[in-house]
Amino acid sequence: MRTIKIIEPQAIDMELQSEGGPLLVAFLKRNEKYSGQVAVLEAACRTHGQSVRCFLYNADYLDTATDRFAVKGTPTFLLFHGGREVNRLIGESDGDTLDVFIDASMEGLSSIVRS
Repeated sequence: MRTIKIIEPQAIDMELQSEGGPLLVAFLKRNEKYSGQVAVLEAACRTHGQSVRCFLYNADYLDTATDRFAVKGTPTFLLFHGGREVNRLIGESDGDTLDVFIDASMEGLSSIVRS
């Protein structure tokens, strides 16, 4: 069961501005590591799906991400909240690394909300 959705540039603004809570977006190039990184993303999103909405940025539009989100290479994972980027993970990731990234990002959000 796929827990992530592919998102295109024109739809990301609606998601960023929605009240749906934190948003994790993966920017992945279709290469030999693509399917492995999608599997890592899917596993992390199954684990964190109650607290984070997960999307895979459509690889056909990665050139637009370069300017808009300052994505210099792939894979890049961005976590947004309230329409703003709150954290970024650059480079190939395994499940543990992505889980730690999400946990740390969510903890950072929690401390902002509490203060």
